[in-house]
Amino acid sequence: MKTILIRTMTIAVLATSISAFAQTGDTKREDWNTTQQNDSNREANDPIGPNVSLELEQLQKEVDQLGVKDKLNQQEKQKTNQEEKQKIRQDEKQWEHSLLGIYGG
Repeated sequence: MKTILIRTMTIAVLATSISAFAQTGDTKREDWNTTQQNDSNREANDPIGPNVSLELEQLQKEVDQLGVKDKLNQQEKQKTNQEEKQKIRQDEKQWEHSLLGIYGG
């Protein structure tokens, strides 16, 4: 009986949290669309606006490139860490083998 009650409560909590996330996601999209419309209106009225938007696009591209480079660096670090761990394991195996050869086992 307790398990049925717990499962029912868990499903109810999950359902309410999912619906809450769905509601916030829709408003964020609407806010984003209105922000983009406002930005495009400002650019049309402001002669500096298009230049700023071009610079922002360039900065966004640079940020994306840096993100890719960072990801590659992280993968490289992971690879070197794994290689170091493998070397340490190999050294430990050789050490154990040497000890077994000396003292018998």
